[in-house]
Amino acid sequence: MVRARRTFALAIAVGSVAVAASAGSAAASPAVAAPTCIGKSFSGTLGKNKAICNSGYKLTMQDNGDLVLRRSNGTACYASGTRAPGDASAQYVKNLFGKPYIDINSTSQGRVGRILGAHTGAHFGTNASVNNKGEFWVGYKKVGWC
Repeated sequence: MVRARRTFALAIAVGSVAVAASAGSAAASPAVAAPTCIGKSFSGTLGKNKAICNSGYKLTMQDNGDLVLRRSNGTACYASGTRAPGDASAQYVKNLFGKPYIDINSTSQGRVGRILGAHTGAHFGTNASVNNKGEFWVGYKKVGWC
């Protein structure tokens, strides 16, 4: 009985985050608009409600500012944890003098997050991608997976 009260109090205290956590997902509810798949990778900007998709896995720049990797059944496997309601985008930066990265940018708030990737000794990472195993890569670094 005490455990049920604590769970209920937590749900009231943090709202939808508690609901998402109890459902086993890594992010809040999915974006309202259905995302448009633009391919399996991107090397420029991934706009709001755009996604890269491969074999039932989808990495979406949600309209709430969170970059989320999901399985085909909708469950989240990875989330950037960024928030910029309404105007966020993800921009891949090759960065020849350091690690490649993705900046989560907001028109109204500026940069709200960064996801670091990697180059190899012989090759520069040229994009962010999702493979057919549900792995999210930034250059040559796996940063999220299902």
